[in-house]
Amino acid sequence: MKTMIALVSDQRMQNVIPILQDGAQYQELVLVMSKERSTGKPLKRYEDSANDLKVVLSDYLNVTLSNMYVDPYDIDAARATIASLIHERGKPETVVVNISGGTKPMAIGAFQAAQGIGSESVYTNTEDGEIIRLSPNGAVHTEKIRVIGLDVPFYIRAYGETVREAKPAATLDSREIKWARMIAENHEILYKKVINPLTSQIKKGAGPPFCYSITPTRRQRPIIRRLAEAGLWSWDDASNEITVTDRSRANFLNGLWIEVYVAIQLEETGYFDDVRLNVTLEGVEGEIDVMAVSNGRIVLLECKSNVQRSEQLNKLDAFRRRLGGPFAHAYYARGSDAYAGQIRSQVKKIRLNGVFFGPELRELGYTIAKKMGVAS
Repeated sequence: MKTMIALVSDQRMQNVIPILQDGAQYQELVLVMSKERSTGKPLKRYEDSANDLKVVLSDYLNVTLSNMYVDPYDIDAARATIASLIHERGKPETVVVNISGGTKPMAIGAFQAAQGIGSESVYTNTEDGEIIRLSPNGAVHTEKIRVIGLDVPFYIRAYGETVREAKPAATLDSREIKWARMIAENHEILYKKVINPLTSQIKKGAGPPFCYSITPTRRQRPIIRRLAEAGLWSWDDASNEITVTDRSRANFLNGLWIEVYVAIQLEETGYFDDVRLNVTLEGVEGEIDVMAVSNGRIVLLECKSNVQRSEQLNKLDAFRRRLGGPFAHAYYARGSDAYAGQIRSQVKKIRLNGVFFGPELRELGYTIAKKMGVAS
C-alpha cells in the first residue's frame, strides 16, 4: 500500500494536488496537524482544513487524521512524529512525505525524517505549476502539475463551502456566445451611442419591450443590423428604432454579455480545467460572475459592462481570501474604459491580480493563463 503523510495548513491545494496528480496511486493519506502549546490540541482552523480535505479526498483513498500533533516550531518533535508514522507503515519506500503544509520548522523536521529513513518527499509548487520530488539519495526531480478531476465545485468543497448554483461555460447557448462576441468586438463603436443609452433605458424598467431611437453612423448601422439578424434585438431601418423584446435579452445587454464573453475567452484557451458562470455558495451572500480552475489554482472574475462602485472590488477580494488567499487569482473585467485610472488605482490598493478594459478582454484568457504560469 502506498501512503502519503502530509502536513496540514490553512491552504488545501498543496495536499490535494499530489493525490489527484495524473498517475498517482496512493491508497492512504495521513494528515498531521500542529498543536497549540497552551492546550496541546490543534487550532480550529487546522482541524477545519484537515476535515475539509478528508471530505473531498475520501472518495479517492483512505484519509486518516493523525492524533500525533506537532509543536509548530520544534524541528526535532516534527522529525520524531513523522519518523514514527513512517515506521508504522513498515516499508519506508512505500511512504511519501508531503512537506508543502505546516510551518517551516515542521517541514524541515518532516524532510529530515524522510531522508533519514529512506522515504521520498514532495513539495507542491503551485506558483510554478510543478511538483518537486526529493529522493533519499539527494536527487531532485520535478513534474508539471496535471491534476485529474479537479473542477470548481471540488475546489470549493476543499475550502469547506458548497456550490449552490453554477453554470458550466461548456453549456452556454450558442446564440449568446455569438451575441457576446459581436458586442465585445465592436464595443468601441457601439458602447457610448447605442449600448449605454439602451441599457440606461432598460434600468428604468419601462418595458419590455424596450425601444430606443438612434441615428446610427455608417460604422454602427451594419453592426446593429447584424445583431438584429442574430436575434438579439429588432431593428427598423425606416424609423431607426432598436427594440429589445424580452427581459432575458435586456439582461444580456445590461451586463450578462461580458460574463459570457469572459467565460468563453477562458474556455477557448484550453488552459483551464473547468470554467463556471454565476457561482453562488450555500449560506454565503453574493455571487462570483466567473470562476475557473487550472492546475489546482482558482481564478475569480467580477465582470461589469459599465461603471460600478468599489464595493464590487471589495466583494471580489473577500471571496479570494475565503477561497485560497494568495493561491487564488482575482481579476476585474469591464466593457467600458471609463474611469480606468481610478479603477486601476483601486485594484492596485486591494492587491487584486489585474483588471481588463474593453479591447483588453480579447486577450484575457491567455493573459491570465500566462500570469498563472500555465501558458508560455
